[in-house]
Amino acid sequence: MPDLLNRTFFTFLALFPILNPPAMAPVFLNLTSGVSDQERNRLARLIGTHTFTLLTALLFLGGWALKLLGISIPVISVAGGLLLFHSAWHMLNKDPRMSDTEREEIRSSMRDKAFFPLTLPVTAGPGAIAVTLSLVPSGNVFEPPVLVQYLAVTGGIALAAASVFIFYRFAAAVIRRMGTTGAATVSQLSAFVLLAIGVQIIWNGLHALIGTL
Repeated sequence: MPDLLNRTFFTFLALFPILNPPAMAPVFLNLTSGVSDQERNRLARLIGTHTFTLLTALLFLGGWALKLLGISIPVISVAGGLLLFHSAWHMLNKDPRMSDTEREEIRSSMRDKAFFPLTLPVTAGPGAIAVTLSLVPSGNVFEPPVLVQYLAVTGGIALAAASVFIFYRFAAAVIRRMGTTGAATVSQLSAFVLLAIGVQIIWNGLHALIGTL
């Protein structure tokens, strides 16, 4: 039992810095600007659930599903990085004043984007995917001792996904306490950080793809 708890805790410690919910919470808040607090809270819950589902599916299916679809992690990196770059560029240049029609369009689009791109790749990107694949226990999953190890790793994924929900859920309250000026500053900084993350993910993906040539 102690070994299984250690494996669960290790999984959480491995994923938490990669998911980095404290740093990504302002980014989430910026991406969901224009939606109501109720809708944002619903999105936070959906993203937490999707993060758990995605990483757990990757844990049990491993690289088999990606190979079956002919998709590699470097390709995901390039595609996800381009999407993040586009989103960040829009955030840096958008007009802060929005009409009611624009706000409703944002609400509608956010409902469709809870998984992609808000979960993948904004929250659980190529780094989280790679870490999860590295945590796959060796052995046949249908053997009881190995299955228990899978469940222990699943517990760690659940803790990491719960931390995403908690930080995203209360991001608005924290930013609200900072005031209008502080929130605007954090918004611009988070957009710039997201832009840099997008460029880095693209670079990592291209570097990995070039290495396969």
